Amino acid sequence: MKKFAFPLDRAMDWRGTQVRIEEMKLEVLYAELRGIDGQIAAVVTARDQSAQALMTAASVTGAELGAIDAFARFSVGEHARLSYARADCSRRTDAQMQVVTAKRRDVRLLERLKGQQLLKWNAEFSKEIDAQAEESHIAKWCSRR
Repeated sequence: MKKFAFPLDRAMDWRGTQVRIEEMKLEVLYAELRGIDGQIAAVVTARDQSAQALMTAASVTGAELGAIDAFARFSVGEHARLSYARADCSRRTDAQMQVVTAKRRDVRLLERLKGQQLLKWNAEFSKEIDAQAEESHIAKWCSRR
């Protein structure tokens, strides 16, 4: 009997490559999301530190109060901009996750098909081996008579 060959092996390999490409795209989006989260944390920390510095200062000039107020307004705007960027990145990440899930499903479908065909091939192989063993046994039995 001939060796098992799955006719869709190349297609399955191609689908696997597509999964890896889409997973890399997803990792890039996760890295972008982590970067935005880091920027948000830095803005919040800087805003908190400037407020703390104001509270602990012995005396504050009008110029310093103006600078702190300007920074507070900037940090609110920056936080809003980063929150919008995070929401957009999160939306793109969710969409990419759906793409990855679909690609993985395609690969699993081909893997299941290959598994079914391998089971069928093994069953046919076993039948052929049994038939050959039976023929051999009959031939030995006939030669003894």
